[in-house]
Amino acid sequence: MSQTVPNLLPFVELPILFKPLALDQQPLDIQQKIAQINEVLPQTQCGLCDHPDGCLPYAAAIVINGEPHNKCVPGGQPVTDTIGQIVQTNNPPLIAAKSNWETDAITGRPQEMRAIIREADCIGCTKCIPACPVDAIIGTGKHMHTIFTELCTGCELCIAPCPVDCIDLVPISRQISADIRQIEQHDLQSRYYHHLNRVADSLTDSRHAKPVVSMMEAKINNVAAQSLDISEADAKSTIAAAKLRTKIKKLEKQLSVRPNAQKQSELTALQAELAALV
Repeated sequence: MSQTVPNLLPFVELPILFKPLALDQQPLDIQQKIAQINEVLPQTQCGLCDHPDGCLPYAAAIVINGEPHNKCVPGGQPVTDTIGQIVQTNNPPLIAAKSNWETDAITGRPQEMRAIIREADCIGCTKCIPACPVDAIIGTGKHMHTIFTELCTGCELCIAPCPVDCIDLVPISRQISADIRQIEQHDLQSRYYHHLNRVADSLTDSRHAKPVVSMMEAKINNVAAQSLDISEADAKSTIAAAKLRTKIKKLEKQLSVRPNAQKQSELTALQAELAALV
């Protein structure tokens, strides 16, 4: 009997943004381990693990590159411990990356937060809409926007782009079973992949050409353009620069919300690396 990869979507059907990962070309046991870790991650796509592309690239980095498995901030210690069981290292257990929110005494995870828009202060600039990885924000130019709280992941990515600081984070209290949490994570992943596919389609549709307005769109556009006839060296340089710019933008967003000396140091180093590359 052939083995199957336990993932919501087969790796051969991933959005174009994940094409450089080439996960479908990995050995089956590697694919299985990546899929198992991805199933555990909360699918908030927040990028706090230093993977702005989302949870799947982080899962792949853990398995393929040996990246520390304790960087999922919203997952807290439970997710760190579960991934540790999957990777089965002989090292001492890792402590989960610290969250800015208090730990829930029952779940062991950081307090869940949801974004809300103070609608009276919203100017309808639309800058928060492309920042949302799961399309939980609706609105049109110069009209009030609204966030569907039940669809929000609490990723905080919509806060930094808002020019009038009209988006707040509010805590929510709930207790859900492991089965319900898994169903919710599958839904979040599905919505994120749908979001990526929709953005990719809009960028490649010449009939509706529009400017790239978000870093995620820029990254998808960059991946789609890799089929162009350019030298291998130029391609590698372009990809490396795009990755650096994405990391820089992510750090700048995080620092605009909360100062952090370590992240500021990382930002300075990345800016210097980008300057040397270009």
